[in-house]
Amino acid sequence: MSFMTSPRLPFAALSLFTALSLATTASFADDAEAEAVAKGRWQGLAGMANLYLNDATPQQFIDAGDKEKEQHDNMAGALTYYLTAARLDPKNAYASYQAGAALASMESFDLAADLLDQARERGFWQAVVLRDDDELAGMKDAPAYKKLLQSAEANYTKQAKDAGLAAFSIPAGKAPAGGWPVVVWLAGYGTEGSKSIRMRQQLVGERAVLVALNGTLKRDEGQFMWQQDSVAPTEKAVAAALKNLEKQTRVDRSKIALIGFSQGAEHAAHLLAEYPQHYTGAVLLSPGGFRIPFAEQKAKDKHIVIVHGAKEHSSNLQLTATTQKAFEASNKVQSHEHAGGHAFQADWETAYRGYLDYALGLQPAG
Repeated sequence: MSFMTSPRLPFAALSLFTALSLATTASFADDAEAEAVAKGRWQGLAGMANLYLNDATPQQFIDAGDKEKEQHDNMAGALTYYLTAARLDPKNAYASYQAGAALASMESFDLAADLLDQARERGFWQAVVLRDDDELAGMKDAPAYKKLLQSAEANYTKQAKDAGLAAFSIPAGKAPAGGWPVVVWLAGYGTEGSKSIRMRQQLVGERAVLVALNGTLKRDEGQFMWQQDSVAPTEKAVAAALKNLEKQTRVDRSKIALIGFSQGAEHAAHLLAEYPQHYTGAVLLSPGGFRIPFAEQKAKDKHIVIVHGAKEHSSNLQLTATTQKAFEASNKVQSHEHAGGHAFQADWETAYRGYLDYALGLQPAG
């Protein structure tokens, strides 16, 4: 959690706000409008002051800049946080890059070029982010952009060795005679799937292995995604993970189910549609992503559970409907709606276990 999401306002910041408020009241006692303006200006700077007063890290300044941009559409405000992070940490290439992108979005192209050059000199490697950054749309032909992209692509290979990486959680004890059933977890956009193996107890308990994968593209440290237009790299990553798993324990290849969230759910759906011989079924949680078309749907008689929140964005609801339509004619499809939005439902620890029982063909425990 970034510092900016904390509701606590430090004592030092409170004291400073009180002092400014008193000064404002004294100077503009008869001018309510001026007082409101002064208070508003303070509130606009309070986030930056708060971070300084608490010796925030450069990453916390970057997080604050992201929040300012994404939640308030305040590019100039975001720029101040990014520039601060870049100055606090002379090696932070990502801070320089974000500052350059913000400047480019405001059409300050010369200044943006300087910051992009700084990012390159600091070793920027996030080529996946750079290629798709619409803030830099006006600089795609600029020398600074081209040099940064070339450098980032060269650096990416060294930094993204954990893209597609799988982690395993294997139940204690001897594997069943036919091998362990397997659940393959495909995480959502921007998350680190391999850290999700702790969910095995909630999802399948001691009845199956959980394989949790990082996305095949790395955006930043701890942030991964899946390819936008193909699941072939995802299938390759899953196949490699299962092969490595079989070096550690016995696996029942006739009971392998997919479970994915958001973009991971979209990829799980297309893995089942394109490579049905490898999977028993799937649990698709709030499908979202880049709308890979169902050119051919090969799955038949698979157990599929599709889940969505009632408060999801309309684009996600549309993708959920498209996914259900692609499978329901030739497969055994369940559809469930929960009261929330684009997130796990409140009773997921109970609900998802039942859904996976259906996808794997397992009987409930007990």
